[in-house]
Amino acid sequence: MTSKVSPKLEKAPLAYVNEQYLADTEYVVRVAKTLLMPIGIWPRYGDNSTLSNAIIYIRVCLIFCLMLFLLTPHFIWTWFKAEDLRKLMKIIAAQVFSSLAVLKFWTLILNKQDIRYCLEIMENDYRVVESEEDRQIMLKNAKIGRFFTTAYLGLSYGGALPYHIIMPLLQPRVLRSDNTTMIPLPYPSEYVFFIVEDSPLYEIVFVTQILISSIILSTNTGVYSLIACVVMHCCCLFEVTSNRAEKLLRGMKYDKSKISPELGKKLSELIDFHVKAIQYAETMENALNIVMLSEMGGCTIIICFLEYGILQDLEDREYLGMVTYIMLMTSIFVNVFILSYVGDKVKEQSEAIGFSAYSMQWVDLPNEFIMKDLKFVMARANQPTRLTAGKLFDLSLQGFCDVAKTSMAYLNFLRTLEIT
Repeated sequence: MTSKVSPKLEKAPLAYVNEQYLADTEYVVRVAKTLLMPIGIWPRYGDNSTLSNAIIYIRVCLIFCLMLFLLTPHFIWTWFKAEDLRKLMKIIAAQVFSSLAVLKFWTLILNKQDIRYCLEIMENDYRVVESEEDRQIMLKNAKIGRFFTTAYLGLSYGGALPYHIIMPLLQPRVLRSDNTTMIPLPYPSEYVFFIVEDSPLYEIVFVTQILISSIILSTNTGVYSLIACVVMHCCCLFEVTSNRAEKLLRGMKYDKSKISPELGKKLSELIDFHVKAIQYAETMENALNIVMLSEMGGCTIIICFLEYGILQDLEDREYLGMVTYIMLMTSIFVNVFILSYVGDKVKEQSEAIGFSAYSMQWVDLPNEFIMKDLKFVMARANQPTRLTAGKLFDLSLQGFCDVAKTSMAYLNFLRTLEIT
């Protein structure tokens, strides 16, 4: 885990002061903060004091133990008790989804310093923004991330809650040892140290599983919201750089035969801001690339088994279950699309800087060194910043199409196994 120091606070330019920078920052991170703060993994939670660290440690341990309480008996049941292959196929998607949540839970903890650094940079950028135009560019990108987060949040809860609450009510009743029946648990489980058939223990476990699954769902959606706001801020940094490059020579008077100190200063500020955007993107990518890899691979598997569940419920005419699976699959597709879109957006905005620099009248600049500096900006922009999945492949809309095609290939394989 790399350690980042807090960014040095820059002085806000005198021409424009953003007095609403705290409100702007809060608007960007509100959803992620609301979801991740209660489970103790919000990167900016705490003040590094002994008491604060102890509270965070206790909260993280408690949440992780609850996750283990849900998933460990569930995996034991899957390994030793599951006999119905069709039912097993349906619950694998939930297992992968929950396992990814645990992975993201710990990834966020281990990379807390890097992500916290990115959030502090974000707040400082809103504080020292140079103009209302730049602020609106930043808020525009923040709204895109907020829209994606809201859509994924609604689809996830809209599909997951019926899956955990309504679906068990529609399943065949489980026969107890005393020949009575009971509603199956949302997560079929084999508890080694106690038996959950007796009331009120069964009801307690039933409600506990729903609550823990909600925590897992909040972890997933919170991490996605955090990814969306951090990555879209990276996009806005590149877009602001591109906008400043376009306006570099606009309205400026200079003598072609003399060196212009004002032009040199503006170009220096432009390059510094470009370097800052690149460094921000690198820090963000290093902190999140494992999450990206697990998501792209895990979501491919989840989509495959959800498609299988849809086909099975269609054959069995269980239309409510089919609708639930469709909503879950849609939320996963939205999830993959978000990651692919923001990856494409970062690449697109970083490339646009080179085009903006090339479009200005740089050939008429008075100083050969300034022309060379601009050429370096263009050359660097020709190697665009990319978000990767574990350093293995780039996140792009082409990757979104590949996930859809691969999931269908896996589905055909499963159907072939079922037939044989």
